[in-house]
Parts: sequence; structure tokens; C-alpha cells
Amino acid sequence: MRRAFGAIILLAAMLAPGAGRAGQNRARELAERTLANQHKDDAVINDYERVEERVSYEDHSVKSDQTYRLVPTGTGRVSLLLERGGQPVDLATYRKEIRDWQKAIEMALDPENPAEGRAVAKRRERDGKRKELIDAVGRAFDFQWLGEKVVDGRKLAEIGLDPNPSFQPTSRETEMLRHVRVTVWIDERAAQLVRGRAEIISPISIVGGILAQIYPGGWFEIEQAEAAPGLWVPRRIEFSIRGRILFVSVSQHKLIKAWGYRYVGSPQQALELARQDMARNALFSPKP
Repeated sequence: MRRAFGAIILLAAMLAPGAGRAGQNRARELAERTLANQHKDDAVINDYERVEERVSYEDHSVKSDQTYRLVPTGTGRVSLLLERGGQPVDLATYRKEIRDWQKAIEMALDPENPAEGRAVAKRRERDGKRKELIDAVGRAFDFQWLGEKVVDGRKLAEIGLDPNPSFQPTSRETEMLRHVRVTVWIDERAAQLVRGRAEIISPISIVGGILAQIYPGGWFEIEQAEAAPGLWVPRRIEFSIRGRILFVSVSQHKLIKAWGYRYVGSPQQALELARQDMARNALFSPKP
């Protein structure tokens, strides 16, 4: 949910009312095209597999470094561990992960399986929260058109977002919008997010701050690129937050790099791919 929250903020923020009429109209038109394309991307992204390297930092040093293969199941994805600290897992461990992947797909293909019904309901709940957040972002920010620049031959629109003080949140997720400032860079021709950064500018409290609180100064960044014609996907996600849970201080700094996006297709096609991988009896290479 954390990653979805950050990406939605960065992608949807331009729907807010603007200060200048020309800039407002231009930003709104670009925002509507960008969001429409993002919905198209979201509709097919679960049909693709990819590789992710997930690095956690502590006191500016690497705490953990793990590489996964993310594969579709029909109702979501599972993560197959490939490497720890740059060292591959053993073949027996990987084959067990493949078997678990097969079982997950088979469950998704069984309409009588009660666990599948729960998985579908959970996915619908996530989708509903995502839609609520997108709808709320249009009311949550005031924006400034900051200009344009050319990066790697692409013309990017830069837009800055500040919280709208009159915004009234309707849920815990939309409440978070009141506490972030956002900058986005959008490819104008493709109407796709290239880069975005959200900064926490005021404390985010959970259950009135009694259960937990996220402190100001944290940030979230995302970078995207075109993986297939018309399909833009995350290539880098990084965030750093500090806060507390009850009376215990916590901090998280994570970097996620993604590559190797490859179309898999339907659950039946995913099951066939899993069977082929099992028959191959070899480790999957995570190299780009």
C-alpha cells in the first residue's frame, strides 16, 4: 500500500485547482491524459513479470540487499527470492518457490476455492482505496506550473503541488494528503509520469498519534520508463521515513530498482510458464 500511495500522489496531483488560468488549463488537460494512461498501465501491469532489487539502509549502510522475481498469479503477484547480498539462492529453494507459485495460480483458477474468493475481495478493496485516493487528490492540492525542460530528448512538464488548507479528508489514506508537498515531471508527448517526489512537511498521525506517527522530513521518489509501446512502469522507487510506533522510534530507508519486464499473460499462460521453469531445473538469472 505504501508504494501505491506514493505513486498515486505523484501521478494524480495535477488535478488540483491552479493559480494561473493558462497554466491551470494546460496542467489539467495533461493530468487527465496522464491519469487515463496510468489506468491503462495499471490494467495490464499484473500480466507482466519483472525483477526487483530491494535494498534497505541503516545509518547510511546497507542493512539488506535482496533480489526477487515478481510473477503474476491471477489475483496478484508473488515474489520469488533469487539473491541475498548478491549471492544466488540454492536450486532446491528456488524450485520450492516455483511450486508455491504454481499452487497460487491453480488456486486462482479454481472458482470453488474459498481462499480465492477472499483474495479477489482483498484486491477489490485495494482498488477501491486507490480510486478514493485518486479522487481526493484533485481536491487536496494547489499547484504551480514550474516550467518545462528537455531530458534525454523528452520534453517534460514540471509541476509543484502544495496542500490545499481547505481540503477535508474522508479516510486515513486521504488524510495523508494533507501532509505532503509534491513535485512531478511529466512526459508531455506520452502523457506519462517520468519522475516524482513527495516530501512530508507535517506529522502524519495514526489513531490520533497514540498508535504511531511519521515525522516531517521523510520523502518518496519514483522514476518510470517505457517498457513496451505505450506501457510505462516503475524503474526506481526510493523512500526514507522516520517516526515511532507506540514509544519506539523507527526509521526506514529503502531503494527498489526494477527491470526485466516481460509479458506473461493470463493465469493459464502463467501456469504454463511456471511448469516450464520447473522442468528447466535451473536458477533464473536476474541480470538486466
